[in-house]
Amino acid sequence: MKSFYFSTALLTILLFFEAGESFSEISDGEPIFGQGYYESETINIKNVDGKLYAYIVLLFNENPHFVNLIQKDSIPAKIMGNDGFHLNEYKAYLKSLSDSAIENIASTMLKIYLDPDHYSEAQLLYFENVLSNHSIVLKFSRDANRDGKRIILDYCIYGKKTEISIKHPFIDIPYKIFNIRPYIYYDEFSTTSSTFYYDMIYINMDEVINDSIIAAQIISGKNVNTLFFVGSRVTEDIKFCLKKAFTNKSKIREEIWETFVIHELTHKMINNRYNYYDQVNGEELSLVSTIYSRPYLGLSVMYSYLTYNSINPHRIAASNFVRFVAEKLGKKEITSKPGLVKTLPENQIKQFARDYFFLIEGKLKGGRTGF
Repeated sequence: MKSFYFSTALLTILLFFEAGESFSEISDGEPIFGQGYYESETINIKNVDGKLYAYIVLLFNENPHFVNLIQKDSIPAKIMGNDGFHLNEYKAYLKSLSDSAIENIASTMLKIYLDPDHYSEAQLLYFENVLSNHSIVLKFSRDANRDGKRIILDYCIYGKKTEISIKHPFIDIPYKIFNIRPYIYYDEFSTTSSTFYYDMIYINMDEVINDSIIAAQIISGKNVNTLFFVGSRVTEDIKFCLKKAFTNKSKIREEIWETFVIHELTHKMINNRYNYYDQVNGEELSLVSTIYSRPYLGLSVMYSYLTYNSINPHRIAASNFVRFVAEKLGKKEITSKPGLVKTLPENQIKQFARDYFFLIEGKLKGGRTGF
């Protein structure tokens, strides 16, 4: 939910281990690495699938970076200066293959690149699914600048994608959205919890683990004052809300995961539907979506945002919602004492979140922004 708190999330996890705790503390003795929520995201690119991925990127994007990760300087700079170097290198790779299944896939990729008119959209979609079984997540597209005479890749990621089944509380999503789990390092996923791609979100699982650990510790009555929840030192307001959100540990991981998903789905759909990327409005809509879905867990995020520096979009978004609640209730003191929001009846908190969402969305539809 917050792109620049990765280091504090990782620090919390390390402190957790140093204290002698285990992931069984998080939920009913079940490790957080189970049930498809998380697994090791580091997989060696030097295996057969990884090498296929690297050469597909070379072929379509003329990008030797991943090939050179497998073998340093496999494609030196002097070769890259030659026209068609990527085709020559790809054909050499193809000849080196001894695995017939991989050879068939690699050959088909070359045919798609060289003869795009031969492949229908249905065939391309089928082949996308074939590749996903080899940890290659890509999307074919026809290059409009060349009258569709060339097929390009909207994205090509070494990893795993999983269809999101969680429903957004306010937005009907007419197509499938996937969560991507990259298996190797990508700059774009190291600094954000979003993606550039219309059908894909990314959830940083270190953040989910971090926040699950803290919630479990709070419920157990342990001292968490040195830890960071959603990038904020754990305050009394955060503790109060997390205790209200979780009466036991059985749903912590699942509900925090789902809150991250709803947050990112909101950003994705606002970007897709309105081509709108204002940070404050995006955070407002995402925040109140999570508050509506799980009021006290959402409020714990809001109280975290309120500790950020005054010009941070997350803090501005949280402050705007607090101000909205204060004005609706006619209680100006709430603006200076936002802790009062958590004392409101749960159904009233949900109603305010719903009203604020449609207020801001209505302004987006009308081309106006801001509260």
